[in-house]
Amino acid sequence: MTNSNIEPKSALILIEYQNDWLAPTGSINPQFQDREQIQTAIANSAEVLAEARRRDMEVIHVIMVLEPTYRMLGKAKYGLRAMIPAYGSFLGQQTDFFPGFEPGPQEYVISERTVGSSAFAATTLDSYLRNNSIEDLYVMGFALRQCVESTVRNAHDLGYHTNVIYDASAAFTKEQQTSFLTDIIPFYGKATTTQDFLLTPQ
Repeated sequence: MTNSNIEPKSALILIEYQNDWLAPTGSINPQFQDREQIQTAIANSAEVLAEARRRDMEVIHVIMVLEPTYRMLGKAKYGLRAMIPAYGSFLGQQTDFFPGFEPGPQEYVISERTVGSSAFAATTLDSYLRNNSIEDLYVMGFALRQCVESTVRNAHDLGYHTNVIYDASAAFTKEQQTSFLTDIIPFYGKATTTQDFLLTPQ
């Protein structure tokens, strides 16, 4: 994937740390049935982000920002393209970064995604990773069985080595988290924990 003379690097990818997901007023936040899981994910994510910055690791923020007519989503009958307008998601202040997860001055922000649940869908993510010799990915965010899973599947097919920090991510239910760990991630990457990340040698 990279020039053999360039040492591969790693990156932390944060998926949708926005008010819509994490603030009590967010349109999506009430859908998390497992409230302990979402609160744990927020606390763990803060620790992971702080450690990544301490290591001077590449940090990439992926967000969704849409416009009020949702015209780019078309007249969808099914799936997320139909659900997003129904919930009124990813508009205005709901698209702001949740406090504590604002990007640092040198951190890359991907905000151009308007369709698709993968962070790679119609974005510059793949180009950015390849141009910066990044092969190892640490992914965390929301929701585990939607945008995180889609991103991980996509990353696998593009040839990246992907680790999901699953306790710094949240599914809507405990059952969805369990299913991800047993049925999905073994085929597309590696499940890891916040503690594993914090203790991983630099």
